[in-house]
Amino acid sequence: MMAGSYKQKLYTNYITTHTGLLYDKPTLSIIESNFVVWDNYYKSILPTDLNLPILDIGCGNGSFIYYLHQRGYKNAFGVDLSAEQINEGHKLGITNIKVQDAISALEESNTYHCIIARDVVEHLTRQEAFDLLLLVSARLVKSGRFIMQVPNGQGIYFTSIFYGDYTHEQAYTESSVSQLFLNTGFSSSFCRPTGPVPHGFVSSVRSLLWKCKVLVHRFWKAVETGSGKGIFTSNLIAVGDKL
Repeated sequence: MMAGSYKQKLYTNYITTHTGLLYDKPTLSIIESNFVVWDNYYKSILPTDLNLPILDIGCGNGSFIYYLHQRGYKNAFGVDLSAEQINEGHKLGITNIKVQDAISALEESNTYHCIIARDVVEHLTRQEAFDLLLLVSARLVKSGRFIMQVPNGQGIYFTSIFYGDYTHEQAYTESSVSQLFLNTGFSSSFCRPTGPVPHGFVSSVRSLLWKCKVLVHRFWKAVETGSGKGIFTSNLIAVGDKL
């Protein structure tokens, strides 16, 4: 997964030299404050059976694993190659996470009903991403699902996300996601935006203003191209199903 020694160096110090400088020190209460947003983004696309095994590759400090556990998915496991991040998760009491590269985790014989990669695949070259998804589809059971969140190349303000991490390699769009998924063992795919979720006064205002912004953007896109269709948030969530 790592293309050269610079990535190994940056991942080893990922908290010290990157996320720790951008965000507050994580606490369980801070992680829990994201639950209402994650419910909006992910609840409808996660397995309905809470007992099914789920693997989160590149899980970071395990915040999403903690979310899954709190939502009843006790067989959710996470791996990340950054010992710094995993250690931080362990200090918070988050379980079922360990230091391991995604490739080696997927090369094991375990199978899963759902595999998740949030903010992971953008760190890979095109060939690495292709090879990773081949492994993902091989480790999914029949009717299994892959969920990833990546920078959206069609996003209005995606550049701050994409260029905000030195280890990022590429962004994706709905069409490139479909092209990738349909050539790596998935029978179908769809994408959804990650815009503001109304759950209070400020977030409701943000959501309304964002919808207005998107309407204007759709208008000018249609003027140029003849179609206003698209997802315009900085990130997108992509889902691939294996039949």
